[in-house]
Amino acid sequence: MVKENQNIEFLSHEDFKHYKTFHLINCIINSIDLIGAFELNVCLTIENCIISNLKIHSCWFVNGLVLKKCIIKNYIDYQMGGHNLNPIILEGNIFMDFFNFFDCQFESCIELKNNIFIKGTNLLGNKGEGFENSFAEGWLAENNIGKIDVNEIEAQ
Repeated sequence: MVKENQNIEFLSHEDFKHYKTFHLINCIINSIDLIGAFELNVCLTIENCIISNLKIHSCWFVNGLVLKKCIIKNYIDYQMGGHNLNPIILEGNIFMDFFNFFDCQFESCIELKNNIFIKGTNLLGNKGEGFENSFAEGWLAENNIGKIDVNEIEAQ
């Protein structure tokens, strides 16, 4: 499925569950709410979009996620996430608020390339804490602007 050049008010896991792949391209999206999706089995690609509210708490991107050249306006709380069998790729995005990764277990690689984290992220932070993120196949971070190893206490 491809949705291109659209103004979209709301998307939930119900909008993705019948597809193997789903591409959102050049869209203005008010809200993507994947809270409660737990296992999202679609390979989701979001490219060149403006997203006001991205809610992904506890969502497992089993078949991967590509978020590329997007502007995400809200604070993102990604707890107990990961569990991805395919890579999660964040490339060329602007994150306007803090991106909280908390107790995520990434089974496949997570890549951060050419992003701007205006208020930072703790993806590589919280070293030694019980809620530190884990990376079974490692991570790649290249050419990002903003702190990507914030400790939880710094994020408050």
